[in-house]
Formats: sequence, structure tokens, C-alpha cells
Amino acid sequence: MLPNARVTATTDALGAALEELKLRSVPLPADDVTHPWTRPFPEEAMSLHVVLDGVCLIQTDVPLWSYRLHDGEVLAVSGARGALRALSEGRPPEVVSARIHLEAPVGHPMLATFPRLIRAGPGRLSSSFEPCIHALREEVGLRNPGRDWLIARLCESLFVHALRSHIGDLSSTERGWFRMLADPLLGAQLALTADPSTTVTGLASALGRSPQRIRARFKKLGGIPPSAFLRRGRVRRAAGLLVAGETDLVRVAHESGFHSRQALCRAFRREMGDSPAAYWRALHGRPFPRPRRKTAPDPRDPLTMTEPGSFD
Repeated sequence: MLPNARVTATTDALGAALEELKLRSVPLPADDVTHPWTRPFPEEAMSLHVVLDGVCLIQTDVPLWSYRLHDGEVLAVSGARGALRALSEGRPPEVVSARIHLEAPVGHPMLATFPRLIRAGPGRLSSSFEPCIHALREEVGLRNPGRDWLIARLCESLFVHALRSHIGDLSSTERGWFRMLADPLLGAQLALTADPSTTVTGLASALGRSPQRIRARFKKLGGIPPSAFLRRGRVRRAAGLLVAGETDLVRVAHESGFHSRQALCRAFRREMGDSPAAYWRALHGRPFPRPRRKTAPDPRDPLTMTEPGSFD
């Protein structure tokens, strides 16, 4: 069965984003102890590093970053080169590291402003952070059934805690998806944008503001008009259906919030630079199937609409 692009109503925009991006962690095997001890960041991949015992020095190519990572702290890395290194020649620190996979056919606005480094620790996060660290320590020291699965899930939980820390540390001058999420007004209803039926007018109504004020706030905090934000989200959902093998463009349009296949094709070409059929061919390496002839018009594809795919 192909995935349905319609999403369940939620008020959790971060959770909806991580569901769309299919957050998954893969713990890295423990290295043989080297002298001096070092833990390089995986190249071309996000990673998470959790210090269970000891202290590490964070050495990276990011300017102004030269910190120590202490027992019970985590470091999320995205696109930064470097490593964790021991501070002394004594007993090496105990560190759990994992690759972080965020998958999506055409990305997500969260990824566009993802920080290269996030450092988070106890005292700055919710009360569930330290229990996750404690549970991870327990699992690492055991050889019980399901150990590896639990370690991976705990790493994913700590990654979410790191994202929460980043959201709490944003300055008022920053722009992008995280900044919108941190905003008291937009953040309260940002999850609505994951619903393909959402329009700018509907979003403004839910927020109790005029469409003009919502457009201005989106542009100020996110750097993008809300209509473009909604259109890109619908194109991402359409691309997800094409990745899954769907070839009925009327169904793709319907499930991703476009009023017709023509509206889908226009938006898809605008955002992706190619048609849905060409995108499908490139993915699957074979000709796009010709649509079967229908004896009656498909009610999901109203060709008589004068303004298909409107966001207002």
C-alpha cells in the first residue's frame, strides 16, 4: 500500500517534521582504544555524541568552537569537520556515538537552517533529558535482548533534546524554520502547514490574525511568503508519493493538496525544475506509465476550475 500524504492533525510541528524526515539513528561501533583517544565526526553525515563518563575536547573547523564536552552532555554535528579528543593520556572517556539519518525526497525547511553544532546538557533542558542519559548508561553496560534497538531509540530521543536546546538558544535576529517554530505566534500553529488542505487564509484564521499580518510575519521570521512555504510542502508530499512508486498523477495531486494534476505539474516544475513524470523516470529508471483511458472524468480532477491549487 502506498503511503497517504494526508497527515494526522497535530500541534507538534517538530514531531511532524521528524516524522516526515524519518528520523533514524544508527549507533557507531565502539573504537579500539587509541592513544591519544579520538572520535572523529562521520563525514557527510549528521551524528550525535553522548559522553557517559569523562570529559572530551571538541575540536572542529567551526570558528569560535573550542569547548569541553562533559559527562552527561550531548553534541549534535551536521556538516562540521572535527573530532572529540581526550584531554589527557589517562583513562579515555566513554562516549556513545551514532549516525543520524533524516530522509526525505526533497528535504524539509528545517534542514535549510540546521546548525552545524549543537551542544546540550542537563540543567538547560526538560526533566526527561537526564533519565534518557541514565537509561543509555544502563543499556550500554548490559547485553540484554533488544539492547541495540533501545540504544538507537535513546539516541534519537537525545537528538530531539538537542534540537529543543537549539530552539531555546535562538537569537531574535536569526531566520528560518527553527525561528518560526520558536515564535510564540507562528510556533503555536506551524504544524497546520503540514496539512495539505491548509491555506494562508485558514492559517490566519487559526492564529486570529489577518492574512496580511501572517504574510508579513512569515516573511520576517522565515524569509519566505507563506504561500511559497505551503506550496513547497505540497510538492514534498507529491514527491514522496512518486518515490513510493505512485503513477496516477490525479491521485498524487489529490493526496498532496492540489486541485488538479495541472496545478501539481506547474508547482512541481517550479520547485523541482522538472515534471512529476520526469522525476519518476529518474527515480525508477524506466518509462513513466501512460495513464489508462477513463470512460468518465475523474471527480478528483476538476478541469473546469479557473484557479487550481490556490493557497489563499
